[in-house]
Amino acid sequence: MKLNKSLLSCAIAIAMGTSFASYADTNNKSASNSELSTKISILSTANTMTLAQSQNNNTAILMQEGDSNTIEVSTTGNENTTEVTQLQSGNYVGVTTIGDNNEQVYAQDGIANGVITEVTGNSNYLNVLQSGQGFFVNNEAVNMIVGDDNIVDVEQGTGGHWFYNLDMKGNGNEISSLQTGEWHEAELTSVMGDQNSLGLEQNGYWNTFKVSSLQGNDNELDIEQDGDRNAVTFTDILGDANELSIEQEGNTNAVTFVAVFGDENEIDLDQEGSLNTIESNLFEGQNNEVTVTQVDLSNSTTVDIIGDDNELTATQVGLLNDAYMGVLGTDNEFMINQVGESNSAHVVNFNGSDNDVNVIQSGQENTAVVESSYPDISLTSNNNDIDIMQNGSQNEAMVTLAGILDSNMNQIDLAQNGEMNVVDMMVEGNGHSIDISQTGEGNWVVGMDQPAFLVGGENVSFSVTQMGNDNIVEGAVIGFNSTVSVTQIGDGNVTSITQM
Repeated sequence: MKLNKSLLSCAIAIAMGTSFASYADTNNKSASNSELSTKISILSTANTMTLAQSQNNNTAILMQEGDSNTIEVSTTGNENTTEVTQLQSGNYVGVTTIGDNNEQVYAQDGIANGVITEVTGNSNYLNVLQSGQGFFVNNEAVNMIVGDDNIVDVEQGTGGHWFYNLDMKGNGNEISSLQTGEWHEAELTSVMGDQNSLGLEQNGYWNTFKVSSLQGNDNELDIEQDGDRNAVTFTDILGDANELSIEQEGNTNAVTFVAVFGDENEIDLDQEGSLNTIESNLFEGQNNEVTVTQVDLSNSTTVDIIGDDNELTATQVGLLNDAYMGVLGTDNEFMINQVGESNSAHVVNFNGSDNDVNVIQSGQENTAVVESSYPDISLTSNNNDIDIMQNGSQNEAMVTLAGILDSNMNQIDLAQNGEMNVVDMMVEGNGHSIDISQTGEGNWVVGMDQPAFLVGGENVSFSVTQMGNDNIVEGAVIGFNSTVSVTQIGDGNVTSITQM
């Protein structure tokens, strides 16, 4: 059974015209494209020191030792303090300050390091420390800040690091960056809003972190990467009181968020191992929580959300596990827990509300698909409670709701134990209670003339229990106030059900 992971993405793209970005490219590491990389090689031809201060009570402490160092400081305002220390050769610092009570401290040790900073505002604090020799590219830190009470702390170790801040408009923001090793990259293009706190620590080499735009209030981002060639990308985050924590350990793990809209979203992502990927093309709504934990290698999780009060949790242990969760609605709770190898879980909820879906798979090559209001996303599917548990290998379960009619207030419990247990259902109508438990190998619940077992009508209770091997329940239940119960114990039993 091949899972289609792009159902919600396609539906949202058609409805909203959204363009989705791909994962961060870690295969082709590019050099720095900032203006600082050119200024270091062009300007640093001899020891040069230029200072211009206007207005009152400004302090500048400048120190150079070595060859080909350049310092340029221009200060306009009051009570500003600028301190620059350069050692060795080939260093360049350019500082331009307009405002009052700003404090900037720069220390460079090594060769081919560079800092360029332009501050417009009051009571900003910058602390940049660079040490070591460049690796293919220069060490550099670029900060352009517009606003008040911002704190930027950058520390870079040995290697070819560069750190961009470029534009920060707002008050009370904190940015802290620590890079150790070779060839790191951190880039915050624009931070607009108040009281944002951004923390970044990269250890190893070839780690990449990018946030194109962060707009809103009281946002917190805490990113820590350990290993090499890890990548985190945020294109746009717009909203209030968002909390985001990403921790990657291993090699070539990737996290991508194209857009996050809404208020009070919490995202917690943790990857260990290698080649694990997490992608969320769209996150829109309020009070959403996303928690993803992946251990070992080559696990993939994709989350797309539109709606309010959604809570999604995915835990994958092993390798080659694939989890996709999508939401278009309110008050949904999804959980996917996969242990083993090559497990796939697929949960989609189109324009439904108050759904609770719980999928737990253990073993290898288990597949579970739960869909709501598909393929017609204009339909509604409300108050569904679906619990799927599979144990063993190659169990498959598919539950599809509201293909033709509204499907409301369904409760579906499904448990499979063994190998090659297969359930494929189409649920129409409302008020259903379905309980299916299969133990053994090769047990089937299928339709008579179609692959899916069709259940429709109102207040229908449908229960199937099969124990043994190669038992089959086939047919369809369509009607009102019907109760069907099938129990098969042994091997090779066949039950046909037809209620219209």
